[in-house]
Amino acid sequence: MPESPEDRFGDLGPGAGRSAAERLAELDEKRPEQPPKPPEPARPSGRYAWVVGVAAILLIIVVGANTLPHSGEGLKGLKPGASLPVFAAAEATGPLDAPPNLKRSATDKVVGNKTPACDVRGPGVVNICRLRTKPVVLALIVPGPRRCERQLDAMQRIQASYPGVNFAAVVSGRGKGTVSSLVRKHGWTFPVALDPSLTLFGLYRAAVCPTITFAYRGGVVRESTIRALSEAQLRARVAAIQRGPA
Repeated sequence: MPESPEDRFGDLGPGAGRSAAERLAELDEKRPEQPPKPPEPARPSGRYAWVVGVAAILLIIVVGANTLPHSGEGLKGLKPGASLPVFAAAEATGPLDAPPNLKRSATDKVVGNKTPACDVRGPGVVNICRLRTKPVVLALIVPGPRRCERQLDAMQRIQASYPGVNFAAVVSGRGKGTVSSLVRKHGWTFPVALDPSLTLFGLYRAAVCPTITFAYRGGVVRESTIRALSEAQLRARVAAIQRGPA
């Protein structure tokens, strides 16, 4: 039987999609009853708790990056001259909902998927191998911080001026429902990939939001930035990758 697009991405692990709150609730149900406690002070709002949660996730990434052999490099995105790591991911507004496929080739034994990422095609697939047929602007963000979402708004405003460049984004740390709502709210028309477990965030050595990778046609990185850029700064960098290497 032919392999479905979902199979090519990989299996969703047990408990996928369950929030931390749901897991804590399950643990709470298993605990014996305790004597009544005095009233607790008011808890922070859900939005505040989410921002704190994102900060904690990013802190873990930073600590992890500094314990790896390339200590410190993870804070700066991909280096100039590096090749874009291959991936195929579910698009936020498409029909699929599965983890990203990172299989580099048919002989890559590190990843269990049968199909290499570059061979995953079809509706609702964001494939970096197809995007790199033109110069590429790839932004990686987590939802919540306004500067991150505004950076994608800036990309949306300028992309029509550069038909010879592919723009795309990865939204990490949240599930399909949240990300698809975000895309529709902002009206982003470029591909937005799902990365609920921050797999691509780590693959592209991002630890600051937003992290943007600018690559020449073919996928060779010209520059990675780790701060919000103005439209003028974005345009200057897009024009540079459009011209090609000096």
